[in-house]
Amino acid sequence: MSRLSGDTTNLHYFHPRFTMKSVGLLFVFMLGATLNAQAQVLRCVDAKTGEVTYTNGRCISGEMSTQIQAPQSAEEIEAERARALKARERSKAEIARAEAQRRQREEQERKEREAGERAQARAGGNLENSPACRQARERYNAILAEANPDPATWGERSQAAQAQMEMSCLGAAAYQQLQQTRALQPNAINRPQWGYGRPPHGYPPVRPTPSQPPAKIVNCNVFRCYDNRGGVHPIP
Repeated sequence: MSRLSGDTTNLHYFHPRFTMKSVGLLFVFMLGATLNAQAQVLRCVDAKTGEVTYTNGRCISGEMSTQIQAPQSAEEIEAERARALKARERSKAEIARAEAQRRQREEQERKEREAGERAQARAGGNLENSPACRQARERYNAILAEANPDPATWGERSQAAQAQMEMSCLGAAAYQQLQQTRALQPNAINRPQWGYGRPPHGYPPVRPTPSQPPAKIVNCNVFRCYDNRGGVHPIP
């Protein structure tokens, strides 16, 4: 005979005021009782103290007993076990199906992401010959070739045209990388190339700089190369 207790090692009696806790423990006890053939559950109430226990055997002498669950036949217990087994199998199948759907969704997202990256790479390789790149380059060269530019606006216009040309011919990703490279050289002057033997009218000639070690090429793209001082060079 065993009695329901709140302590797994010692018997513990519950006062009727702990109704919900007693009912919860009763449910657990009844569930375990179904594992034994002819299992039954009795509610035992101490006549003196009113304390309540549950047992699958007999109540102690002097306790008032009430049958909570009648004895089950072996067939009933086997059917209950079969239902529990089916429920567990359904739960496992649902978990496996959800996991398979998650893996399939992640694989699809990965393929879409890789396809987008490949498309972007192909587009980036053709940007140099795109109409937008040609137009931006022509605009930039036209500003550099102005015979009598306005000194008050020429610098700003040429820088904007250079930025637009680099964006159109390199693509957003490469242009961002270029900007990051330039940010590492805060003292470098990223001025547009004159393209001619002397600067436009109204600008002072470029003063020669002191002799220093030759610059090293650190980054190239489909359009041009950049050295470690922020200088711009044609692709070799």
